[in-house]
Amino acid sequence: MFCERRGVLYPAERAVYDSLCVHTFVLTGEGKSTAKCERFTATTYGGMVYLYLLRDSTRTMPQSGDTVVALTSIRHPEHLGKFDYRKYLLRQGIIGTAFAARYDVLPAAEHSISLQKYLYQRLSSAGLDSDELATVGALTLGYKEDLDKELRNRFQAAGAAHVLAVSGLHTGILYALLMWLLTFGGRIRPKYENWGGRMIVSTIIIAVMWIYAWLTGMTPSVVRAVVMVTIFEVGRMFYRQAISLNTIAAAALLILLVRPLDLWSVSFQLSFAATASIVIIANEFEKRIHRLSMHGLRGRIGAWLAATVIISIAAQLGTLPLTMYYFGQISTYFLLTNIIVLPIATLLVPCGFISLALGGSMVGIWFSKITCSLSWLMNHSVGWIESLPRSTVHVSVSLGMICIYYVLFVLLYAVLCDFHLRN
Repeated sequence: MFCERRGVLYPAERAVYDSLCVHTFVLTGEGKSTAKCERFTATTYGGMVYLYLLRDSTRTMPQSGDTVVALTSIRHPEHLGKFDYRKYLLRQGIIGTAFAARYDVLPAAEHSISLQKYLYQRLSSAGLDSDELATVGALTLGYKEDLDKELRNRFQAAGAAHVLAVSGLHTGILYALLMWLLTFGGRIRPKYENWGGRMIVSTIIIAVMWIYAWLTGMTPSVVRAVVMVTIFEVGRMFYRQAISLNTIAAAALLILLVRPLDLWSVSFQLSFAATASIVIIANEFEKRIHRLSMHGLRGRIGAWLAATVIISIAAQLGTLPLTMYYFGQISTYFLLTNIIVLPIATLLVPCGFISLALGGSMVGIWFSKITCSLSWLMNHSVGWIESLPRSTVHVSVSLGMICIYYVLFVLLYAVLCDFHLRN
């Protein structure tokens, strides 16, 4: 179709929007499946674009590092309802989108597989497959390329989309697992005055958490969680162990100093809104839940159930206006979803890590069967909740209504603080 001898690889001074011409694209990431295309992030002489390539059963898809030559046009994305998709992509450094049904590929000299994809393939070799493999890959590695649209929609309609996005839940499970390993199941803990021991444990935890954040793609939600863990562990070295609004504000400030455009990311906004709301509301019930947990097994089960309900409601209150504004819908069974799904996820994530570590060994295959069963149970639970009548309600709110909501929320918090100070 096109070749280098005809001069199609010569760069132009700028990208020509909405005009048909020959473009060259260098693919910089793995493809993501859409309905009929494969979407790649690619560089061209005008900047970064999303390149959509039509699937063709007669040829293999190009890979990261390949150069694609196509007669196409770079277009500005259109609005998706009230959502300004063009502005959103520009804030991610994407100048436009392009589609190509016919194209030529100039393969790279050699291809390298990303560590994330390598580990995902390791999960597959342990015996996981189909939707169960896709779910475990998303929960443990943040690898979502194999999640089909129907499964994503099920999780979103049931109010469980946050489970698929690596965030505070997943990093919290990893943090608990690390603490358990580093203290030999809680048997050995650095003494309060042993600053050196606390520093060693905290340094290992911080290093592992940042490696995990890098592995899962450094998304705003996981970066927020890891920054908060870092601040918490640094504070723990100096005998300060409380997570407060100051910790959340410090995490947001540090992230925005490095990546200021994250302020406009939906993931960043939802993540911080949920976390701040949980800290504000959950603190009011923390002592009561602790007292309840001291009354035997029933008390611990009751405390867990109460904490799950309170945290779920708090997160929903914090993110409700943003969810309605960006997605135009809310999940009516979010409480039921969290009560069912969170315990499964709490077991599934560490089992996934163990399957990942042990691979295709005998013990690894045994753990992979447990992981597969838990993943199947989660997917079918979400599917059952999504099938319930009126599982989603479609709503529409304006930006002004969101501002009013959060102003009232902050005023209510100020009134509660003043009430506690007076009493």
